[in-house]
Amino acid sequence: MQFPAVLGASVSVLAGLLGLIWPQQVSRVVGLELPGRLGVSEFRATYGGLFIGAGVAVLVIGSADAALVLGAAWLGAFAARVVSLVVDRSVSRENLAGCAIELTVGGLLAIGR
Repeated sequence: MQFPAVLGASVSVLAGLLGLIWPQQVSRVVGLELPGRLGVSEFRATYGGLFIGAGVAVLVIGSADAALVLGAAWLGAFAARVVSLVVDRSVSRENLAGCAIELTVGGLLAIGR
């Protein structure tokens, strides 16, 4: 596994740590409202634990295939967001930033495999 994939997996872990530790602040950055304790728990689990677990798994396994799987997940998120931009007409600064981040991290993982 090459450096770009290590960087992409590390960004995944960092993003997860931010979501786990500061769910309220990160949710505001991504434009989501957290309704009550369950919303905060779901955010910590998805934006925190899932990102941490996937990134750490790639770093521990250290294989090109593991990097490609995580890269495909990031690129899948990018593709779904692009669909939403068109179908839902949801062009916003936050959505465009999300596209850039997802494409970049997914690309790093895919090319660094």
